[in-house]
Parts: sequence; C-alpha cells; structure tokens
Amino acid sequence: MDEIRSTFDRDLANIQKDLLLMGHLVTEALLNAIRAFDTKDEELAAKVIFGDAAIDELQISIEDRTVELIALQQPIAKDLRILSTALKMTTDLERIGDHAKKIAKIVHRIGQDPLLTPLAEIPKIAGLTVKMIQNVLKAYVNLDVQLAMEVIATDDQVDDICDACKHDILCYMVKDTNNIPQGTALNKIVQRLERVGDHATNLAEWVVYLVTGNRLKKMEDEK
Repeated sequence: MDEIRSTFDRDLANIQKDLLLMGHLVTEALLNAIRAFDTKDEELAAKVIFGDAAIDELQISIEDRTVELIALQQPIAKDLRILSTALKMTTDLERIGDHAKKIAKIVHRIGQDPLLTPLAEIPKIAGLTVKMIQNVLKAYVNLDVQLAMEVIATDDQVDDICDACKHDILCYMVKDTNNIPQGTALNKIVQRLERVGDHATNLAEWVVYLVTGNRLKKMEDEK
C-alpha cells in the first residue's frame, strides 16, 4: 500500500510540475506576442505561433496522465480536487496560449505599417493580464486564496481599460475609413487580451476551489 501511495504521490507531483511549466510557457508566449506587437518583430511573432504546438502537446500529456490516474487510483477528497483542478486549469492555460498565437498572427497581418496612434493601452492591458497569470501561478503553488481573489478583482480593471481602448479605436475608424483594416486588427488584439483576463480569472477561481472545495461561481467558458 505504501508503494502504491508513493507512486501516486510521484505521479501527482509530476502533473502539478508540468501544469506550472505550461503556465510559464503560456506567460512567455503572451509576453513575446505583445513584445512583437510593440516592436513590429515579425520573427518573434512567428516564434510564438510555432511554439503553440508545444503548449498543446503538454496539455494533452497532462490531461491523459490525469485521467489515467483518476481511473486507476480512484482518488478521493483533496487528491481528487487536485486532479480535477489540473484538468480544468490546463484548458484555460491552453486557451490563453491560443490567444497569444492569434495576437502574433495579427502582428504579421499589420506588418510594418505605422500604427494609427500610439496605443499605450494595449501594452498596459497586456501587462495586467500577464501579472494576473503570474500571480495565479504563485497562488496555485502557495495555495494562496487571498492572492487568487486579488487576481479575480483585477479583471474588472482589465475590462474597463479594454472598453476604453476599443472606443478609441472605433473613433479612429469613424474618423477615416482608411483606418478600418488596421483598426479592426487592433480591436481583435484588445478582445484577445480581454479573454486572457477572463481565463486568468477562471484559473484563480479554480485555485480557490482547490484550497476550499467551494466554487465562487460558474466558470466562464470560451465565447
């Protein structure tokens, strides 16, 4: 029995370790996507697009091992919460990676065209969402409910800035219809970052569930 438990604990620890690795890969992808946008670095954008496959593969690996561990060991109580939370969190992390990839694709679409206006809000939104992901990973490691709740609270700030940014972009498109193609692309970047904030919020809510066994609300699904 001790040997079985030891094997289970090792497998569980490896799943948690890989979940954190996935979180770091996703954070790096988002940082690079926004850096590529800021600097018009199409090579860096291509790196983000290419790197998404590794995130997807890691998600599949974590999910397969988690499902197998649940099926074979039939864990209960806290162990089951750890595994079920891992399944849910990998989904949100994978979707954040997808949003980073799609932002990188938009960078390619904009190319070297000058931006309509210095949009300081986009890097600001990105900075907030990256910080949300970093903090939720810390909360996961430390089982820190308070930090997870701070992440959830930050999402309102992200939404407010996104709304203001989308309004500014719309004004530029109305002012000159020649701005519509790039304005549409920039608006999509803002929408992607807004969704990243939503997924970071989901992650934080899963951390709260992991620690307390209580769900704050129905988790948002991808729209």
